[in-house]
Amino acid sequence: MKNTDRTFFDGLYGKNSIEFVKGLVFIYPFGVIGKENNNNVKPHIHNNQFQIFLITQGSTVLLHNDERIPVSAPSFITIPKNTEHGFEHQTEMKGWIISLSDAVLEHMIKRETEAVIAIETFQLTEVIKDSFSEIVYKNMLECVDEYHQDNIGKLLMLDSMIGKIIVQLSRIPKSTPLRIFDKDNSSIIYFRRFSQLIRESRTYKKSIEQYAAELHITTGRLNRVCNIIARQNPKEVITDYFINESKVLLSDIEKSINEIGYSIGFEDPSYFSRIFKKKTGFTPNEFRKTIGGIS
Repeated sequence: MKNTDRTFFDGLYGKNSIEFVKGLVFIYPFGVIGKENNNNVKPHIHNNQFQIFLITQGSTVLLHNDERIPVSAPSFITIPKNTEHGFEHQTEMKGWIISLSDAVLEHMIKRETEAVIAIETFQLTEVIKDSFSEIVYKNMLECVDEYHQDNIGKLLMLDSMIGKIIVQLSRIPKSTPLRIFDKDNSSIIYFRRFSQLIRESRTYKKSIEQYAAELHITTGRLNRVCNIIARQNPKEVITDYFINESKVLLSDIEKSINEIGYSIGFEDPSYFSRIFKKKTGFTPNEFRKTIGGIS
């Protein structure tokens, strides 16, 4: 029987927060979390990040949907948000966990619909010498190196590197990955379409009833879908999207905070500020100050 007790984390395993550099990327050594948990990272889900597990040394077992899939270095695994995964390490592991903010990542590539597929695909890829997979693998390692340096133009370089990696992931031949995991059940399909409609709406004002009508399901079904996939109700999913969108917009100092709120459908500036602080712990003005530097 499948385990239906789904564990969610907003940060890495066991953590409820994550500090993305400029809201985009966080990189952490792979294997450390396993050591802290007796080499057993139980199946869990992140609903706010796309992850790349870059495995440079060792052997582990990937846990997914009651399956146990052997994984050995060198290889990489791409795991979309809302996708359950865990690990049982068989040896000492080395590598990196590249966590990318789902909301900011989608903002970066929203005009490249084919590239979006890359951040929705759960796959395990073995790195083969002199193949396209090795090119992608080396670019991931260069991104990790840039992340840990304090060079001029670091943010711009990371944006460029991450964009390149996502495009390359979308170009990997379908015959290359050792495994592409099928996760397209009906709830995920509805949730994916709901997320797409939120992005297309461009306004916080659109009602749950309107979204449900466009999906041709009841509001009750939409509520169940969101709870199954993201453990949130539809309004929380919508609010999270537009608060994350406002974080990106706040980096444009030419626009006032009120203008930004109005542009995404918050007609009352005080309500926008209140919701923003509830979700982030900062007022919009405080948040704008925190993104003045890279670190």
